Amino acid sequence: MRPIFSQPSVEANMTPSAPSVERANAGAAFERLATRLRTAGLVWAQAEPGHVRWSLADDFLTSLVAESAWIRRQVDDAAQRWMNGAPTTPEQPIPGCWLLPSASRQRSDGVARGVAIAITRKAVGSSGSLRALCQSAHMDFELTRDLLRSEPMVTTREIPRLAAMVRLLRPVALRPTGTPAVEALLRAVESTHRCVRGHSERTAHLAECLANAAGMTAGECRTARMAGLLHDVGKMGIPEQVLSKPGSLTAEERSLVNMHPEIGHRIVQGVGGLEHAVPAVLWHHERWDGAGYPHRLSGEAIPKIARVMAIVDSYDAMRSDRPYRQALAPEHALREIHCGSGKQFDPALSQVFVRLLDQQPALAA
Repeated sequence: MRPIFSQPSVEANMTPSAPSVERANAGAAFERLATRLRTAGLVWAQAEPGHVRWSLADDFLTSLVAESAWIRRQVDDAAQRWMNGAPTTPEQPIPGCWLLPSASRQRSDGVARGVAIAITRKAVGSSGSLRALCQSAHMDFELTRDLLRSEPMVTTREIPRLAAMVRLLRPVALRPTGTPAVEALLRAVESTHRCVRGHSERTAHLAECLANAAGMTAGECRTARMAGLLHDVGKMGIPEQVLSKPGSLTAEERSLVNMHPEIGHRIVQGVGGLEHAVPAVLWHHERWDGAGYPHRLSGEAIPKIARVMAIVDSYDAMRSDRPYRQALAPEHALREIHCGSGKQFDPALSQVFVRLLDQQPALAA
């Protein structure tokens, strides 16, 4: 597995060189920016002239944006301009409301691939556009204002940096229409990224077996299988060249990769019937010792289904060829699971997993 948070070893009595300090500072800055992007309350959409699809149906900020005829017109106008060759740069068509184009590459037909809508603090101020937005969306102004004030609102000066990060992401966290099958989402992520082909099915099978061996209910075992199929769906939002990079990742690239659980969460939570899989999708990279991501949960604060997924996802990742290393032998991958017990992995579940693969060697293949 690629060491996401690997740190260069420095002798205790040595002073890091200036370039090392600069790289460390840059890495910290990128991580702060990625964290800000996660909490910025952005609304994602796929914009084509005459057709806009939104990321979340239930989030109040998405409701404010998606139900506003005013916003829909502005997004539609921007999509039309982008299609006609206008630069895909951040725009503020409404005071306090910014359109941040996602993915600098355009589709073959020239339509912008996506857009993030950011409501800044300026919109909530006395001269902002929130009251008009609420009227346009038929939402209560005072309630919406109070809700927005409790959110980590974006400032206008943050827009250029957030826009730079948004441009690197693929606009995939869209509001699903109807009830798409799990297989459809799986095929979508596999068609986007070659490196995850087969990984989801293997992880799903291991997750179901581990959940059963750990004494979880039949319903929880089914959820484990579903979560295994969907846990990497957020990688559709990460550029292929980052996930397939043969060398080490830059700080910015690591920050992008670390966002895939939250992108996946945004996708899955809007699909009816998949609610039970959401915790595993969102928290399968949390660690027992609290050093994981995205929320640094630890111990039993991590839902059990996510702890199951952390083990089986790591095992299959180690058993698979990746652009930056060859697959590990089964005994070596199992040794890593054992060594990570109580640190990266739930110690009780780790023991169950090691025992399970000892008893059923075919699962380790």
